[in-house]
Amino acid sequence: MDRALAEVPPTGSVGILLVSIDYFDVVTACHGADIAHELLSIVADRISETVRLDDEMARLDDGFFILWAPGPGAPDITEIANRIVGQFDQPIMTSTGQLPITVSVGITSATGENCADLTPFKLMQQARSAALSAQRSWRGQFTAFDRSVQNQAIESYETERQLHAALRDDRLSVSYQPIISLHSGETVAVEALTRWNDNKLGSISPATFIPIAEESGLIGELGRLVLQTAIAQASVWNKAGESETLMTINLSNRQLLDPELIPAINSLLDEHGLDPRLLCFEISESVVMSDVAASMTILGRIKDLGLLLAIDNFGTGYSSLSHLRRLPVDILKIDQSFVQSIYNRDDRVITKAIIDLAHTLGMTTVAGGVETRLQVEVLHALNCDMAQGFYFHAPMPADDVDFGHIDFANPSLSENPDFSTALAGTTPQHVRQ
Repeated sequence: MDRALAEVPPTGSVGILLVSIDYFDVVTACHGADIAHELLSIVADRISETVRLDDEMARLDDGFFILWAPGPGAPDITEIANRIVGQFDQPIMTSTGQLPITVSVGITSATGENCADLTPFKLMQQARSAALSAQRSWRGQFTAFDRSVQNQAIESYETERQLHAALRDDRLSVSYQPIISLHSGETVAVEALTRWNDNKLGSISPATFIPIAEESGLIGELGRLVLQTAIAQASVWNKAGESETLMTINLSNRQLLDPELIPAINSLLDEHGLDPRLLCFEISESVVMSDVAASMTILGRIKDLGLLLAIDNFGTGYSSLSHLRRLPVDILKIDQSFVQSIYNRDDRVITKAIIDLAHTLGMTTVAGGVETRLQVEVLHALNCDMAQGFYFHAPMPADDVDFGHIDFANPSLSENPDFSTALAGTTPQHVRQ
C-alpha cells in the first residue's frame, strides 16, 4: 500500500473501501470457527465479483476486507461500494444452511495532490471509521469518510475513554421506568435502564454510549452492572410485597452470546432468592433475526431457567412471521415509532395487526414511547396490553418508583373529537369493543 500510494500520479486518485461483515462475531460465537472461515471464503468470492482488473483486495482480521481501487473518482467509488453491498441481498449458503449476511462499507480516497500527507494506516483508519458509521446508521449500507465522520470518530473515542473511567469509578447508575397495564392501570412491570450523568460531559444518552460500549467490548461489564443491580432491586421489591412486578432488562447481542450469561443469571437468582418468573430479558428484533437458528438455541436456554423473553423494537426490522411463531417469546414490544405516528391511519392499522398477531401467538403486547393521553386511548382501543413512556413516568431511581394505580376512566377521551379523529377510517374491529 505504501508503494501503491507513492505511485498515484499527480492527476490520479485511489479509492479505499473497507468491507465489514455485520455481526461476524455473532456468527463465530454461534456457529464456530469452521463456519466462520467458510463464510469468509464465500464473502471474499462475492466481493471479488465486483472488482476490476486493477483493483486489489486483502482480508484483514475480525471479518474485515480492504479493497484498493486505483483511478476512480468519488462517483465510481460509490458505485463500487453499492455493488458490494448488493452482493449480499441474498443469504449465503454454508454447510450448516443459509445465513442472512450483510456487509457495511466505509469508503475514502486519496488524490495525487494529497498523497504526500496521507499514509496507508491513516486511510485505513478513515475507511474503518466510515464503516462503523455505516453500521451505526443501518447495517448493510455504505458511508463515505468526511469531516462529520471524522468528528464522530473523535467523539466516539472520547466517549469510550470516559466510559472506561465511569465504569472503573462506579459512576453509572440504573434507573427504572414503570410499565402500565392498559386494562387495569396498575404497574405490572419495570424496565431497568442504564443512566450516565457525568460531571464534565453532562447527561449522556444511552443511544450514544451503548453502541460505543458494544464496539469497544465494554458492553459485557456494563451488562453485568445492570444485571446485578436490577436483580437485587427486584428482590427488594419482591420482599416488600410487590411480588407480581416483573423486572425487564435489555440484552445486547454480545451479552446474549456470552457463555457466562446463564451461570451469572443462575448465581444472581440464587443469591437474591428471586423467582425467575419475575425476570424478563428484552432482545432487539434485529439481533434475533440476524441468525434465527442460533437465537432460538440461546433463547431456549434462557427459557429453561423459567425467565420471560421479549422482542424489543418490533416492527422496525425484517422479521419473518414464520420465524416469529417459532421463537420462545412471551412479550412483543411495539417500537415507539408506531406510537408516535399512531394518528396516521396506515401506521395505526399496522399497529393493530401487530397486536392481533401477538395475541394470536399467545404473546403480551407493550407499546413504548407513550407521551400523550390520546396515544393511551388509541392503544387501549386497539387492545394493546401494556404501555410505558413519559406520559406515565420518566425513568427514575428505585426509591421513586410508584406502584400505585392509574385511573384511565377519569377523564375519558372516548367522546373527545380528537380521539374520534385519531380513529377515523379504522374499521369496526379496530376500535374499542
